[in-house]
Amino acid sequence: MPVDETLLDSIRIKIGSETTHSLGPITALMIRRYARAIGESNPLYFDTTFARSRGYADIVAPPNLVTAITCWDEGPAADDLRADGTPKTLQLEGIPTSGVRVMGGGEDMEFHAPITAGTSVVERSTMIDAELLHGRNGQFIVVRYRHEFVDDDGLPLVTSTRKVLLR
Repeated sequence: MPVDETLLDSIRIKIGSETTHSLGPITALMIRRYARAIGESNPLYFDTTFARSRGYADIVAPPNLVTAITCWDEGPAADDLRADGTPKTLQLEGIPTSGVRVMGGGEDMEFHAPITAGTSVVERSTMIDAELLHGRNGQFIVVRYRHEFVDDDGLPLVTSTRKVLLR
């Protein structure tokens, strides 16, 4: 599929559309596993007594936990993964991924409130823009998404703006 104005127009149709889904409760086990995986040793991420002594209801998630997890279900089987570990049938809201190379293009995060074990999180995602650019090796499209992570009461927890590149 050529990366051109036609592809850009098909993507721009989705600008402004919002999807919402529940990530469910962030468990203490999820927090501990993620903190261990990223090499953290902060007792806020592991020790309930310590976290409570600092005024939190339970252990606290590392700030980028909810933005780092790309799939909240069990994920595809090993045979359905590419060599880089991403799903062969990559699904990105509003982006036709067949015949194009899709890459991450960076992320900005704003942290609003700590996420403690037991917090239920909802993600609201919106495509905010798409543009066709010209690089040394040809044209590419940059698509930006805003992801707002809130608790069940709508309290903002984390806002992320991600760029996805199509070549």
